[in-house]
Amino acid sequence: MERLDDDGEHRGLIVIAPHGGDIERHTDEQAECVASRLGGFGVSSWRCKGWKERREDGSGGALECWHTTSTEIDPSSFPGLGSVIDRGFAHALAFHGFDESEILVGGTAPAALKEEIRCAIEAATGGSGICVRVATPDDQFGGDDPCNVVNRLTADSAGGIQIEQSLPARRDHGTAIAQAVATVYAHKLHPQRPSWQETISDLAEWVRNAARRAVDWGSRRLR
Repeated sequence: MERLDDDGEHRGLIVIAPHGGDIERHTDEQAECVASRLGGFGVSSWRCKGWKERREDGSGGALECWHTTSTEIDPSSFPGLGSVIDRGFAHALAFHGFDESEILVGGTAPAALKEEIRCAIEAATGGSGICVRVATPDDQFGGDDPCNVVNRLTADSAGGIQIEQSLPARRDHGTAIAQAVATVYAHKLHPQRPSWQETISDLAEWVRNAARRAVDWGSRRLR
């Protein structure tokens, strides 16, 4: 199931969860949390969710059935994603889950941004004992491939952040992690400007109010 929240114009930040639902549990909730927290900036959000019951022997399930690696996701198979893939966002953020016991911050975004996000997540998960680190070029889940969907969404494929998280991190600290990351991006985005329709509507309301005040003033003068 694909879900896209987008105004058709925003280029600041898109938050994604390619493996939501039961594929990589809680990642879609994190993406939605960030988008909600940054609603005043017009942030876009794309999620793909999947569910499937496991067989009696424990095999199967959503992960086995629906998981497609981030470098192999084809926008032509997802109309919502296809509508934004070439927009060239300044920033893109992807929430993921993996089987390791840590939290890994990767992607093609500048090292300074990755370190800032790492520090924010570390503070948000303080006392949990979960290691939070920036991915190295040798990490399998470092997310630094230009073909990774989170990187492809950004201008020159240079602004993607991929956050890989253990299940305990997502389950027990998912909201705190999302809010911490949202705070980092809040300092890098510009508030959404009102559309020209909203501007005209506001101007018309101002004119109507001014006209009422003028009529009231004139009525008082005639008394």
